[in-house]
Amino acid sequence: MIREVERIIKALAEHNPPKNFKMRKRASVLIPLLESEGEIFLMLTRRSNEMRSHPGQVSFPGGKQDSDDENSMHTALRETHEEIGLSWEKINIIGKLDQILSLHYYLVTPYVGLIPSDFEPVPNTDEIESVFKVPLAFFMKSENHWSEEKKTFSFPVIVHHFEFQGYDIWGLTAKLIFRLLEVGLDFVPDFPVHHPDSPTWMSRTMQYNEE
Repeated sequence: MIREVERIIKALAEHNPPKNFKMRKRASVLIPLLESEGEIFLMLTRRSNEMRSHPGQVSFPGGKQDSDDENSMHTALRETHEEIGLSWEKINIIGKLDQILSLHYYLVTPYVGLIPSDFEPVPNTDEIESVFKVPLAFFMKSENHWSEEKKTFSFPVIVHHFEFQGYDIWGLTAKLIFRLLEVGLDFVPDFPVHHPDSPTWMSRTMQYNEE
């Protein structure tokens, strides 16, 4: 196991993010990490253009919580298996990141899991157009990043983008990658992650009450 993975495992074991108990609309995602040739990679998906929500966007495996799901982790594992064919027993959950509020006002709980380096995705083509992996170090280089300012949730936010081999990795997915780097590797980019005139997405998520 490479040193950076050990650092991430240790940091996530000590990370105990607060929880929002006020929301009923919930979802979960899995942030899959894998080691290959001495590097850490993130596995990501591009959603089908036929999907009603977020068509064609890059995301982590995951989705809405069903009434049959035992908990938020169950949701992440079930959705991952349904979307890319990764069975539960092959995922080693090493922790979770801070909950995040989606643009459709779902409370999303992100889990981080180690997956086998030789895993071959079997995408559900009804939902997933493609599955790809990106070196984690890619997201630590400023030249791979650009941003724009928009107004969402009634205040200005910075929308982050990473361009990788024709994929636009942005929005909620980019925010979670930044948080993984911050919590797991103490990485802080040389540009602002949060808008100076707005609350962080972590504090906004904790304050939100759908009622």
